[in-house]
Amino acid sequence: MHQLHCENIRFSYAKSPLFKDLDIHFNKAQFVGLIGANGAGKSTLLKLMLGALSPQSGRVLLNQQSLDKQARRDIAKQMAFVPQSIALPYAFSVQQIVAMGRNPYLSAFSLETKHDKEQIALAMQQTDITHLQSRLVNTLSGGEKQRVIIARALAQQADIILFDEPIANLDICHQIETLRLIKTLTTQGKLAICALHDLNFASKYCDRLILIGKHKEGSQACVIADGKPEQVLTDENLAQQFSITADRTTIDNKLFLSNMSPI
Repeated sequence: MHQLHCENIRFSYAKSPLFKDLDIHFNKAQFVGLIGANGAGKSTLLKLMLGALSPQSGRVLLNQQSLDKQARRDIAKQMAFVPQSIALPYAFSVQQIVAMGRNPYLSAFSLETKHDKEQIALAMQQTDITHLQSRLVNTLSGGEKQRVIIARALAQQADIILFDEPIANLDICHQIETLRLIKTLTTQGKLAICALHDLNFASKYCDRLILIGKHKEGSQACVIADGKPEQVLTDENLAQQFSITADRTTIDNKLFLSNMSPI
């Protein structure tokens, strides 16, 4: 049984077609990297899977049920989203923002339970922001804000987490820690689908890569390749989709790209 399935998705922005008959399925305990050149449609695909955008035809199935037939609260219990960036309300503390991840489980005027508080504390611990919990979010750096948003998603306790460039605003140390955390979550059974630009990070941490792109200029976006990193990051795909050449070597059973150069 697929946890998430994009079934024959067709989507256009105004009169500009983007996807046609896109069909991808995802299963639990996977770290899936969405890769592709800028403008390929990675962020749009994430928004379609989340239900923030609606396809012109086709459907997204979440745990075998069409997304448009499910209540937003029910979807939020199954799937969380970490955007590239977000405007955080300045009047809230870090702990209050992370606590918003528990909203799907609380009625309008109910108080947080012991379990809610435990999940909030755990999420802050996992993202290394416990020491920031009393700070107002408008006093944080860009990287710290991003970790707060990841913590909010973890507090949601969803089995599926969608990430749109989660490491874009982080320093190198927290980039690695974040990717390791996502990897750990997938070994515990969660499904993580993550748009990434860094191909070496994608190769090192992801179990599966999906390359989104176009076969030729002016055509609609599609899945160019789907599989293990070494199956997707071929010389042909690097040249045609990223306009680069690279040396492909294997280090600790992981593909590594070096000497990357534009064509």
